Amino acid sequence: MQKIFYDTRILDQAARDAYGLTEDIMMENAAAALERQGSDHFFSPDNKYINRPCVLILAGGGNNGADGYALARRIVQHKIDVAVCQVYEPKSAMCVLQANRAKKAGAIFISPYDLDEWIERASFDLRVVYDCIFGSGFHGTLDALAAAVIASANKIDGAYKIACDIPTGCGIDENRTQGQEAAASTDCRLANDSDINSNRSQAKEAAAFLADTTVTMGALKLALYSDAAKDACGKIIVADLGVSRSNFENAASTVCAPANDSGIDSNRSQAQNAAAPCANLLEPTDARLPLRGKKQNSNKGSYGHTAIYAGTKPGAAVIAGHAALKFGSGLASLVPIAEQKINFENVTDFELMVSDAVPQNATALVVGPGLGRPDDSQTKEAAASTVCSPTNAFGIDNNSMQAQKAADNNSSLACNPGIVSAFSTLKNSAMPLVLDADIFYWPQIKNLLAAKKNVVLTPHPKEFAALLKNLGMGDYTVAQVVARRFELVQEFCRAYPDRVLVLKGANVLIASKLQGEQEPRVYINALGTSALAKGGSGDVLAGMIGALLAQGYLPLEAAVTASIAHASASRAFDGKDYALTPFGLMKKIT
Repeated sequence: MQKIFYDTRILDQAARDAYGLTEDIMMENAAAALERQGSDHFFSPDNKYINRPCVLILAGGGNNGADGYALARRIVQHKIDVAVCQVYEPKSAMCVLQANRAKKAGAIFISPYDLDEWIERASFDLRVVYDCIFGSGFHGTLDALAAAVIASANKIDGAYKIACDIPTGCGIDENRTQGQEAAASTDCRLANDSDINSNRSQAKEAAAFLADTTVTMGALKLALYSDAAKDACGKIIVADLGVSRSNFENAASTVCAPANDSGIDSNRSQAQNAAAPCANLLEPTDARLPLRGKKQNSNKGSYGHTAIYAGTKPGAAVIAGHAALKFGSGLASLVPIAEQKINFENVTDFELMVSDAVPQNATALVVGPGLGRPDDSQTKEAAASTVCSPTNAFGIDNNSMQAQKAADNNSSLACNPGIVSAFSTLKNSAMPLVLDADIFYWPQIKNLLAAKKNVVLTPHPKEFAALLKNLGMGDYTVAQVVARRFELVQEFCRAYPDRVLVLKGANVLIASKLQGEQEPRVYINALGTSALAKGGSGDVLAGMIGALLAQGYLPLEAAVTASIAHASASRAFDGKDYALTPFGLMKKIT
């Protein structure tokens, strides 16, 4: 597990104060790390060139650009032609200094307006492209000039692409909390590249620099793990800046600590909070798999019984049931809840049981996969044909216009006895729950979450938007959820402490505000691949989490372990990435 920070500029200053480092020393270490990552690509394997191998460095006007100029000075000595495209004129003191050094060492400076022509001339010899325009201080959108430079760089074929700190265009989300904004204004904040062009927020948004490798400085940043950054960052390497990574990460705890016990400096306290990790990056070794070890004197009942509600699309429940068995559950049962007959003979086999009600020995419940939505035609038909009869509790005459109107209205679905019974069972049950997929579209989920704490929710962004709306926490588009996912996850966890949220996406966010803790814990799982973009993959995850809950795992531990195993299984698939199916995924769960 690795620490992730919202913004490491405070850590930069803290490391200087704590270890007596200078800006020059840290910048030299940054340039050396960039050089190491590119050194294997400086020369062509066949050693054939028109002139000499060349490297292109895109430089901004702040300290990220200064890293680029320091890099240029270092690699000129390798008998490589080094061209620095000055996207912005040097502005920060270090950038001016490093630019002068690079020029004296023999680096070539070119204008961004001449970049396309230079790329065309040097294309055969161009081996590496470095992005040193904006670093972690960037937020907002790119201006037209930077956008054009990035577009040109992304079109270059055959050159290895390396980003310094963060690929340009993958800046920090502007939706920061008040506390973070206040902390960023303390003495621990450094001058940064975001100050170079105050008008760029008015520019059109552009694609990010698409790196093969990102060398991030000092520690991991949250901006590296947005969904949009997944395709831009490539492999992420953390560079030491003159001290070890652990010392760098811990420097602020000393420098930004209160001076004494009698009077706490509020600015220092804010800075210290801002310098704390905001999330943790999960690794395969963080999973605690449900290994049975030396427990030989056991039976199927020793490993829990996962019950999965089956709705209008029972195939999803079947997938979840098989995943539960695959991940260690001793038993798995399907429980139909829609008021219609379901022919399970065509969708299941002898591994899964079918029960009219939740089995008394069940130890976890999974609900949502294939449940049906309030506006789903199949669910409406079930409500109209089985609920709105003369004998139902609401007294609706099935032959009346009122019944027909009610069947077409979402509110009428509250009288569906299957749904009513299911929500009642969920609300009153002491068993842990996994809530997934269609259940987030039902308004009844608000009362359910108010009553239940031992719950794991596993929405994708569209489902999360529906959930937030039903909870009265805002009406968001899917795009807004994706852009603000970290902030919205934290808001949900503060509003519903002790519940566990698993927000699926290119990078999965797993979060919970546990009892006695001030802020939500957030874990990021970046191990998944696009092979998981297939119907049924989420049902597999829901079943896996349900299996761990059934075996006695705590909700947060179940979510973390299942998510890691789920993502790792996608990486273990040895076929073409487009060919992964839910049952193929299950075969790779080991």
